[in-house]
Amino acid sequence: MNWKDTSRILTLAAMLLASPCLFAQRGGGPGGPPGGGMGGPPPGMGGGVPRDRNGAMGDRESGALPRPSGPQLGLPGRWWDDRKTMKTLSLRSDQQHKMDDIFNGNKGTLQNLFSNLQREEARLTSMSPQDLQDEGKVFAAIDRVATARADLEKESAHILMQIRQQLDPSQLSKLDSEIAGMR
Repeated sequence: MNWKDTSRILTLAAMLLASPCLFAQRGGGPGGPPGGGMGGPPPGMGGGVPRDRNGAMGDRESGALPRPSGPQLGLPGRWWDDRKTMKTLSLRSDQQHKMDDIFNGNKGTLQNLFSNLQREEARLTSMSPQDLQDEGKVFAAIDRVATARADLEKESAHILMQIRQQLDPSQLSKLDSEIAGMR
């Protein structure tokens, strides 16, 4: 395998492992992303953004983003702060405060996990040409990125499950209907 082939494989691996931004879309508090809302949609919470063979996101013809993969536990962003969602779900202020507390209590962990993912992705994409010839080093770097992503996905899902527990059964049903309507 020559350098060009190795470079293409590494680029493909990096694209496959590229994560959607966890924190950007809505809400950003002081300090901005990544401390803002859970924008995104984060992996496992709103699905990742799959890419086509060429690495492009979404459907080229329609411009639409693809449907999320995996279970979707909530709407994108800090949906419990969105006025329309608040009204649709009939959220009470005490529920919103509990959801905010859950998110704020876990924000540091999310930031650390997201930073770790970015760091591992940067290490993977900045490997030297010599290291790219070593299959063991390349796969080890890919494994570190995959592990970092899995840790972030698990924590994101854990937080959203805690947030969902603040909803009444009828509110959960409405939320799940909203999520289904996005697909």
